[in-house]
Amino acid sequence: MNNPVSAVKKSHRQKAFELLAAQRKISRVEIAKELNVSLQTAMKIMQYFTDFGLAEWMGEESAGQVGRKPQVYAFNPETAHIIAVLHEGSIISVGILNLACELLAEETAEVRGGIHDLLVDQPCEIAERLINDLAERGRPVNRLLGMGLCLPGVVDDIHQEISFAPSFALNTSYQIENLLAEAGARIGAPVYIENDVNAAVYGEFHSIKVADMAFISIGSNVGMGLVLEGKLRRGPSFTAGEIGLMPYGGEMSPHLSRSIEEMIGLEALKKRFGFDRRFGISEMIPEARAVMIDTISDVIANIIVTCAAMVNISDFVLGGLTVDLLGEEFFETVRSKAGRLSPFGITVRHQSVTSPALIGGTRKVTDMRLETLLALDSTEEKKEELQE
Repeated sequence: MNNPVSAVKKSHRQKAFELLAAQRKISRVEIAKELNVSLQTAMKIMQYFTDFGLAEWMGEESAGQVGRKPQVYAFNPETAHIIAVLHEGSIISVGILNLACELLAEETAEVRGGIHDLLVDQPCEIAERLINDLAERGRPVNRLLGMGLCLPGVVDDIHQEISFAPSFALNTSYQIENLLAEAGARIGAPVYIENDVNAAVYGEFHSIKVADMAFISIGSNVGMGLVLEGKLRRGPSFTAGEIGLMPYGGEMSPHLSRSIEEMIGLEALKKRFGFDRRFGISEMIPEARAVMIDTISDVIANIIVTCAAMVNISDFVLGGLTVDLLGEEFFETVRSKAGRLSPFGITVRHQSVTSPALIGGTRKVTDMRLETLLALDSTEEKKEELQE
């Protein structure tokens, strides 16, 4: 890069983008006030976004204004689009979202095959189909920022490795850089990876802006995502929140104890309660359903209380296929048990948005691409980026 952007300038652009995306319409005066900069600097910042088509100058806003009319800019979320992919065991959900994290198209399908099929062929095939469908409906995807792959297991996005991922028959670390490069070449944009529950808590966080929260997902896999002080917590080994791998039941020997996932993961529930389909939970007799709710809620209530005490979180979100199928009765049981066990105030609630993991996968891509986009300064660099 010929003229590296200063950290201050890049920070101003980042904050301006967040304000623009959140409010959809914003004036130069508001930008200047929020960023504590001059009106001239605010104008330069917003000009940067209009050059990319991310913002559109709307002229003077007259309705309801007294005195000097503010110069208003409107956010254009259709400037670029993102593919987000959520792997849930044998089920994959693929969505096309815009920069406002609005879901424009989605397809959920059952998938089988090797890791190449699961990470390259099937996600790309579905994404290509959705993009074509959008074009036929008059909503062309002219500029694709990238694909966000949300994967079960321990995900190292720096070294592009995954491990402890039963859905991909992986226990040890597995390098997927070549697979991601192949998928990227196919869609014509970079591919980024994130743990599935990390993506879910990140999507939830960006929807409601709670500084500290935990998202617990119960389905084919069991996991927890953490946001602490407004930042996603992965940990140095990327294992933060991997509650599914924890032993449960008091036995110290790894040969005798069962992990949480081996107790309340979907495969374990199928064996214990005798159903063979993912949606068999909804067809259970009331007595068996009550036993299942009691079993799972015991484990989850203990996890919630322990986490609340250790990291001072009071906001817990429950999601995943099993949670959806068990419904409000499960939530009330968990709330009751956690309330009896903990002296702290704890909130246990539903997710606030549909498909939080797809939103989190989208945010992953936009965050990574903005790192580059907001650092451009020369006219030549901006032209090259606009032509991609």
